[in-house]
Amino acid sequence: MSLTLNGNFGAVYQPDVMTLGNVVDADQTVTNSATLVTVPQLTIPVGINERVLFRYTVFYTSTATGDLKYRVDVPASPTLYRLATDNVADDLTAGVTSVIITEADSTALLATGVNGVLRLTGVLQNGTTAGQVVFQFAQNTATAAQSAIIRAGSSFEYRYF
Repeated sequence: MSLTLNGNFGAVYQPDVMTLGNVVDADQTVTNSATLVTVPQLTIPVGINERVLFRYTVFYTSTATGDLKYRVDVPASPTLYRLATDNVADDLTAGVTSVIITEADSTALLATGVNGVLRLTGVLQNGTTAGQVVFQFAQNTATAAQSAIIRAGSSFEYRYF
């Protein structure tokens, strides 16, 4: 059990483990649209000055035509935000990794395959705007040929500190 100070809220007592935030229980689909939509089950609230570590495991299906666009949306003007991304797909010989330091759209590109998994690990030290950490997705290029699908079983873990 650890004791940390969390912004204006004082002492926080918690086990030294990540908490399973939620598991997506049914596929969520976007077809012929590059407009980001929220996956409600991959969302948690964040208060003013709160700090949180989080991990997403997102299973997806798409095509090389549409690909997958995603964003981890956080409240405005955070003090610190870092997101490490790892995209593994059935047509990639090696995972594609990156580090994101400001909120922005990212893409998970496919060459010829259709299945992939995103592993996203982040830290947020929130500023003076309460809000949520939200996973959003769409097709990178709108196409009716194949939907972008976030698969059931995708999950989200977090830990306030």
